[in-house]
Amino acid sequence: MYTVIRGGYNAKHPKSFVLSRPQGVKNYVILHVTSPAHFQIGERKFDVLSNSMILIRPNIPYQYCAADHEYKNDWIHFACDQDSFESNYAHLCCRPIPIHNSLHFAQYFQHIIWEFNYAPSDLKQSNLDMLFQIMLNKLIQEDREEACAKSYSPYAAKLRDLRLTMQFQSNKNFTPEELSSQLNISPSYFQHLYKDFFGISFKKDLINMRLEHARELIANTSLTFEQIALMSGYSNQIHFYRQFKAHTGMTPKEYRLSIRIKP
Repeated sequence: MYTVIRGGYNAKHPKSFVLSRPQGVKNYVILHVTSPAHFQIGERKFDVLSNSMILIRPNIPYQYCAADHEYKNDWIHFACDQDSFESNYAHLCCRPIPIHNSLHFAQYFQHIIWEFNYAPSDLKQSNLDMLFQIMLNKLIQEDREEACAKSYSPYAAKLRDLRLTMQFQSNKNFTPEELSSQLNISPSYFQHLYKDFFGISFKKDLINMRLEHARELIANTSLTFEQIALMSGYSNQIHFYRQFKAHTGMTPKEYRLSIRIKP
């Protein structure tokens, strides 16, 4: 169970900002640092990059200050069962962890603080527990990727975002040329990165997404197959039929009939 003591988000301080806790504090502190900063946690000193997470244990001395420009962060002081927390998250504590998708973590802080202040009393605790669990699990994921040379890539977060866009808008005519331009890389390098990162070629992955979307529409709507083909990104209905049968072993009509006769 997580108990929020206090917190804030999008906090900004001038470049002269310094915070010092020579005795630490009695609770855990989690920080989403969005500007360069200098930290000392216990005896260790860190030059922290923007877009980093820092989790500080209770009663650990720490201090931090801005590095050249204004200091910005999101922050939460919280309490929890220390034994359980340490068994799961000790490896994350008292060091900066670079993160690739800062926006997601900023949203976790905002959601947690919002729930802490405004959630109905009968739902507040379960909401807070789930949000903390998700945020900390995502931090584990970020830490693993930072330690893995293959997964660490300046394009990692953007590739994930592009792939989600493809999944949610599979009717669009996505091309390597269009998507690679968003990363400022060549189409051939984009396709290489895509396969290396997701384990499947861009073209094959897009086809799978379109056909999976088509299967959902066939199973759950009364739309015509022509409509479904268009909504799944196929301007040529014959091409749609061929790819659908190659993917499922059935024509769209046979697939719909097989769904309807199931008990």
